[in-house]
Amino acid sequence: MRARHIFAPRVARLCGMALLLGCSLARAGNPQVTELIKAGDFDDAHADTRGALALFQQADKLTPNDPAILLRISKQYLDLISQTKSASEAGKVAQTSLDYAKRAELLDPQNAKAHLCVAIGYGRLTDFTDNRTKLLYSKYTKEETQKSIMLDPTDPFAYHVLGRWNYCISSLNPMLKLMAKYIYGGLPDASMEEAARNLKKATELAPLRIIHHCELARAYKALEKNDLAAKEWETILLLHANDKEDEAAQKEAQIGLKGRQQSQALTASLSEKEKRR
Repeated sequence: MRARHIFAPRVARLCGMALLLGCSLARAGNPQVTELIKAGDFDDAHADTRGALALFQQADKLTPNDPAILLRISKQYLDLISQTKSASEAGKVAQTSLDYAKRAELLDPQNAKAHLCVAIGYGRLTDFTDNRTKLLYSKYTKEETQKSIMLDPTDPFAYHVLGRWNYCISSLNPMLKLMAKYIYGGLPDASMEEAARNLKKATELAPLRIIHHCELARAYKALEKNDLAAKEWETILLLHANDKEDEAAQKEAQIGLKGRQQSQALTASLSEKEKRR
């Protein structure tokens, strides 16, 4: 029995980008460290994950235990998960990403990004663990995301992560829900309605981000709120696609709108036939 992991790699990657962009430079003010971080940020922005990781690791040696650097290293390991072919090795990479995030969180417990990074780390690890551990990590994911929102209620990616959590937990298969009830007395409350509310908040905070509208459309579709889903698809098609994932979301929106139009046409045709009888 395999549970659906809480975060698709794309969600984790984009949230990781938000983490990096929200991090300050090293607190020590070492010019060499500052240059290493800037160079690493540049490599990261150009998808050179290993190059960025090497630069951030150099910065870490010069200024150890700096949360800003640790979060950047965690983000690179997060990106490396999808680039690692062996499942066992990918699991180790995911654990390393989480370990760095937890170090940053311990050093700076008031850092909202650190809590979000820990939440994402636990979410990604659910793809490499047994079902019992998946359920435990899912609880940690929600707790850490809520802490992040309490510290920074303006971060759209935190609401996105919480929305994804609600979406996946509310659609969890019955066997896993039964297991959660037996082992832990149940999972934290989750619902598709709450998923839609969280994702709606993400779209309000970052209206130009296609990923938020895409996930919100999926939540509305699951709730059978087809008119609202269609509005999100229409919005997606009006926005600029920044990468291949955004382009895939736009194709999904086109398919969704086409299917809706066909369904409406069929309904109208059947209604007309009924009138003629």
